[in-house]
Amino acid sequence: MLAVLSGLRTIICIGVAFLVWYVLVVIVKLPGTLLGVLFPVWLGGLAGGIVSVIFSARQGLMMATTSGVLLAAGFLWFRHVYLGIGLGTNTVLSLWPVWFPPAFYVGAYCYLSFLIYREK
Repeated sequence: MLAVLSGLRTIICIGVAFLVWYVLVVIVKLPGTLLGVLFPVWLGGLAGGIVSVIFSARQGLMMATTSGVLLAAGFLWFRHVYLGIGLGTNTVLSLWPVWFPPAFYVGAYCYLSFLIYREK
């Protein structure tokens, strides 16, 4: 039962991060520059990390890292395997999903630090 609950929490964290990313990329239409690509990733990851700590303060960092890795792997698989898009000339722009795990971790860590600071 605990594994199912943890899996559902991870899916919700991924969903929140994807929603924030989607809103910033599609609705706001940020340009295809490095900042325009990484800004939605970092804001989505921070939001997903915060949600993971809201679910469980003890497991928040692990859940955030797992969610970030799964989201990055899903994006990379969809882009490079399913769609068959190559790396192109700018590897940093092509591998933008790799920034999801650190963004999730930083979001979870910052929110956890805020909770600890608030308790003092």
